Amino acid sequence: MAPPAAGLTLKAAPSTKQYTVAALAAALAVATVVTVFFVVLCPAHLAFSVAHTGFDRPSGPTGGTLQLSLTLAIDNPSQRAAVVYKSMFVDVSKSTAAVWDSWVRATVAPPMPMRQPRRRAVAVAATVDLVGPLAGEFTGNMTSSSFAVIVTAQARFKVGVAWTRLYDIKVSCAPVSFFPVAKASRHTAAAGGGGAGDGLPVKCV
Repeated sequence: MAPPAAGLTLKAAPSTKQYTVAALAAALAVATVVTVFFVVLCPAHLAFSVAHTGFDRPSGPTGGTLQLSLTLAIDNPSQRAAVVYKSMFVDVSKSTAAVWDSWVRATVAPPMPMRQPRRRAVAVAATVDLVGPLAGEFTGNMTSSSFAVIVTAQARFKVGVAWTRLYDIKVSCAPVSFFPVAKASRHTAAAGGGGAGDGLPVKCV
């Protein structure tokens, strides 16, 4: 066999072991990048609560209208992620049971989309209009204290210039009272017969 030409260097082909090590290193690098990406863009933990409730009887030609009002407090404690709510629905059920036997949809005051900066809390007002016999039936003639408020929303989170995917949010807040007598009764029972107050805020889970 003739000797190799001058200046020509022969190299052995990479072994199977070297290919395996290289593939594992590449996979580890990709996994690290993906992990960092998801940690950076993980959604903020939002805390919902019912901060205020009340009622009103708006005057008008039809009469018999009862308006329930509530204010949601939404806290975003994240130091990195801002929130943009694409949609938000608030439903009020006259029962705290897992299966709602009767519920009505509230009118949410802030227009959507709604932006929430990082490390900020926002207030969301909502009202429910009950007309005619429904007002007495739904509220137990304004004595019920066993309402539940269900919040359903869709939101994206923004970290720097990057946006997350669209997330579904659903929380339930109970028991909620709208009427002073029911509020006082519920608070007294919970406190063992002493004190006063309306039992707010009600945390949502």
